[in-house]
Amino acid sequence: MTICPACSPEHSNKSLDPLCNGERIWTTFLFTSFGILLGGWIIIFIYEVLSELCVKLQNIRSHGTKENTHLKQMNLPHGDDAADYDCNWLQEIKSWDNNIISGQTKMGKTFVSISDKISHYLLFILQVTIIFLCSIASLILYCLDTQKNTYMESCTIFRKSISMQIDLGLNAVFLVYFILRFAVAKSKRRFWFSLYSIVDIFTISPSFLAFYLNRTWIGFRFLRALPLMSIPNILQYMGVIERPRKIRIAQLASKFIALLLTASGFVHLVENSGDFFCDYCNAQELDAFNAVYFMIITMTTVGYGDFSCKTYIGKSFVILSLMGGLTIFATMIPEFSNLFGSKGPYFDRYHRVKGRRHVIICGHTTPHSLAAFLRDFLHKGREKMEKLDVLIIDRKVPDIEMEAILKRYYAKLQYFVGSIMNIADLQRVQADKATACLIIANKECQDASSDDSANIMRVISLKNFNQRIRIILQLLQYHNKLNVASIPGWNMESDEVICIAELKLGLIGMSCIVTGFATMTQAWSWRDLYHRGAGMKLYLEELPPSFYGKSFAESALVCFKLGVMLLAIEKERKDEHGNTRIAVDVVPCDDCIIIRGSRAFIVCMSSEDANRVKYYCSICYPIIDNLTELQLARMRVCFHARSTDWVQNEEMPIIDQPGDSEESEHAIVTIHDADVTRPLMTQQSERICTPCYQRSNTFLDEDMSSFDSTGMFYFTPSRNIQDAVLDVNSLREYHNIRHRSKTVQDGGVQCKHPLQFRDHIIVCLHADKSSPSIGLRNFILPLRASSFRRHELLTIIFVTELDYIEIEWDMISTFPDIYILNGSPNNPYNLRLISIHKCRQCVIMSTLDRGNLDTYLVDKSSILCALTIRQISMQCAGLHTDLSVVRKSNTDHDMLKTKSVFHNHIQTLTAISNECVIFFVYYTSFFFVALAIDSNVQYVEQGHTDEADLPFFLTTPFASGTAFADSVLDCILSCAYYNENAVNLLRNILMGGIDPQLEEILAEGKRFEQCQTPKMLKNRRRARVIILAIQDLIPNIDTRTEPVTFSSLFIESLGRHRMVVMGIYRRLDVLFQKDPSPKSDRPVDYNKRIVIYYPPYNYEIDPSDLVYAMQHSHLKGD
Repeated sequence: MTICPACSPEHSNKSLDPLCNGERIWTTFLFTSFGILLGGWIIIFIYEVLSELCVKLQNIRSHGTKENTHLKQMNLPHGDDAADYDCNWLQEIKSWDNNIISGQTKMGKTFVSISDKISHYLLFILQVTIIFLCSIASLILYCLDTQKNTYMESCTIFRKSISMQIDLGLNAVFLVYFILRFAVAKSKRRFWFSLYSIVDIFTISPSFLAFYLNRTWIGFRFLRALPLMSIPNILQYMGVIERPRKIRIAQLASKFIALLLTASGFVHLVENSGDFFCDYCNAQELDAFNAVYFMIITMTTVGYGDFSCKTYIGKSFVILSLMGGLTIFATMIPEFSNLFGSKGPYFDRYHRVKGRRHVIICGHTTPHSLAAFLRDFLHKGREKMEKLDVLIIDRKVPDIEMEAILKRYYAKLQYFVGSIMNIADLQRVQADKATACLIIANKECQDASSDDSANIMRVISLKNFNQRIRIILQLLQYHNKLNVASIPGWNMESDEVICIAELKLGLIGMSCIVTGFATMTQAWSWRDLYHRGAGMKLYLEELPPSFYGKSFAESALVCFKLGVMLLAIEKERKDEHGNTRIAVDVVPCDDCIIIRGSRAFIVCMSSEDANRVKYYCSICYPIIDNLTELQLARMRVCFHARSTDWVQNEEMPIIDQPGDSEESEHAIVTIHDADVTRPLMTQQSERICTPCYQRSNTFLDEDMSSFDSTGMFYFTPSRNIQDAVLDVNSLREYHNIRHRSKTVQDGGVQCKHPLQFRDHIIVCLHADKSSPSIGLRNFILPLRASSFRRHELLTIIFVTELDYIEIEWDMISTFPDIYILNGSPNNPYNLRLISIHKCRQCVIMSTLDRGNLDTYLVDKSSILCALTIRQISMQCAGLHTDLSVVRKSNTDHDMLKTKSVFHNHIQTLTAISNECVIFFVYYTSFFFVALAIDSNVQYVEQGHTDEADLPFFLTTPFASGTAFADSVLDCILSCAYYNENAVNLLRNILMGGIDPQLEEILAEGKRFEQCQTPKMLKNRRRARVIILAIQDLIPNIDTRTEPVTFSSLFIESLGRHRMVVMGIYRRLDVLFQKDPSPKSDRPVDYNKRIVIYYPPYNYEIDPSDLVYAMQHSHLKGD
């Protein structure tokens, strides 16, 4: 059986020119090239061996004195350098070539001067590009020869063939360039077998041989496609491509094309020639285009079958190319995909549209960190949001989650891949024209100092680029504020620093006093009602002339009737050095009068509602009690606002009152005379004496030594940490005695610490010695505010490892009633020793597991601790007894009994002793969990699996005030952009105001000192958030015939007690009674309460409701 097909002589010679008379001499061309390749290598090898022998002989001769003297006289090199001297002509050629290119010699400078006249690119063509262009010309000539002539070997007279003449001329140029490269090559043998040298040997020698034999052979002229791989170098030299991405694309593309054309040329050669061992009978006609097409479908493994190799040499080459080529292409195609896939809008330049503004977001930009922020920042109620673009810049290409966010906010949000540290990227996003740059911190990082340092470096980069850029920066640790303030260009008035530790722990601390306070920083269905309150926004508007001369209470009532809530006034205040600074006064005293320039912090649903205050005119609307929605919506600037005839023409300055006047310390502004508009609210002739009002009497009777140097917090001399550690043995002995006698016997155990705790705060802190500091002082500050009286302070017990608390003890050692229980918070016995079932609030925080890659396990310590506390609560209620006798046949009956027992347990916990003040009330949810990941809220309270897909702020644990996540703080970032002093307002509520001395203590990590001057105690008189029963505001609510609405509650509280009611804390069973939606089958804790912030005016108040209110701690006339 023969492997070669039989054919006629005519068929076997169809690839041969008939003028050749059937004689093939292609082997002559091929062997000549191989002979030159091998012969040249042998000559080079012999030359190098002889050169080495000459060097050794020269070294032997150089030992003589005469030879050395002779060498010195002629300034010849010694030893090994003598060989270089013998080959000095090679160095001269190399230097000549380098001098032309470098332009450092006269010849080079001549070329440079010529290039200055005729252009830089012409010089480049003369030096380098001519070789590349000759290679392209030779490749084109090859394609033309194969297209018009189907013969692989033809007999043509040289002087009659223009193609042969051009090819010879091109190869002559290649030969000269080959000799020059060979001359300057350091390693001749390596050069001889280099890729471009093999190309020259197999293309130059056949061309000169064809001139001698008057015969042409297509041969390996296709190898001229390989120099295409040098295209990226040429483009870089010309400056066409500069960025690494474009350079890499050019390299991959040129390499792919060069290899493809080379492989196609070989297939074209062997298929048109046929196998020599088969007498060329299996040859087929295959043009160059189809050869390229065949290689493409072969490399891509498509294989349509319309073309195939018939020669054995061609088939063998395809097999080898598939093994080697697929490996090359398989690595190139994914890289191609990544390079072209990353190109798109993420790498473009931001094109700013006239009339639109843009803000830049950078830092820790992840889908988790941006979701809550963008929901609040791009809220439809924002007035300035309509013509605002949000630009996110980050080094990472958006993943699927980020692309989902980009599609959700497609009209407002743009993403750019880059770095805020790169000037080119800052120019791409036009940072110098941005209204602000918001830098988000990584709240889940393990190293807070490292993240703060990175964000501070971003601030430095922005300020170096343009010092006028407004920056709102998130920092994790308070002490890093000092580094930011020293940055050149940092503007204390426009730029803002938001400390995560300060606000987060401050909100958690305030929630221990006023449950649900952290939630407020966010046919009626209860979730829709809650969502309405969570959708309220904070706005800052300048008060119109209609408010001039009114007190804060009168202004708050006007705003309420306009459909908004007034919380605070922004004012100018002179410090002790005479400098004027902006201050925020929350719910100020009655002697505070509004004048021109005052701005109000108001809470409402949208900017249209806020504009009602800005456009309000008391002349156009003398009666505002019964304004319709249409009238409120039509409020615009009237001509009275443009005229000053009905108000004082003079500017009403702030009058400095005598320093001994206590009332002047709290006045926002004063006026020259008493000619003010008619008050809308008359003064009560007799105030109702309620517990909440009686608390303001005898406010300053306490000793000055009980307060710190700022007068804003309670103080005690610094204690050693061992003095604050509770003795576990004494607690255990006390509880054993109490358990045996069933009575409290304080005298049975001697101990320097309290043994019985009630109405206290427990902090379950999961941390160890290696955990980073979280700033516990920020948590304690709201709980030790001087606006409380001494007996109102709650004892705080930290349950954590003593090694960790030692890190922060120096900063919290001056606060009274702080104790430590050394142990694990997950140990139920430790929690029972400190009477956790009798505590006011239990806070659960964790610094562990932050490095866990599984986000669901980041909060595992906090969640497990919450389960432990819930189990203790159920056992204290006797629930374990009922569960042991439950029978499957009476499931519903036992479930109802379980609810009843749990209800009785909560009632026992909510019983208030006579010594407790009315401001603080027990609540159903007496533990508070701080989470790092929003989605983990579903594990805080089992049974709420239907809320797994809800946003965090809509979940029941957050709505009830039992859960807090770091994403809540991102809403404060957006609020700081729209309202310059929004952060100061929140800090005023949490810390009592912005005091320079307090700022210095917190920033430098100093310890609080004792108060030295009574003047500082004026800082005790400030606003505070309270929560109290509805009966304390409206005592006869149970006997009233008409229902009490939120509107009547607000007006009566403002008139009687000068309190601004912000919302209610309603029991879930009351909400379900008013909810027409179908009930779910899962069990409901009917004693759980939900925060409803600023409900509708006609919303009916239930006698079981608790009320959130803002009240000044000192009222005029006390």
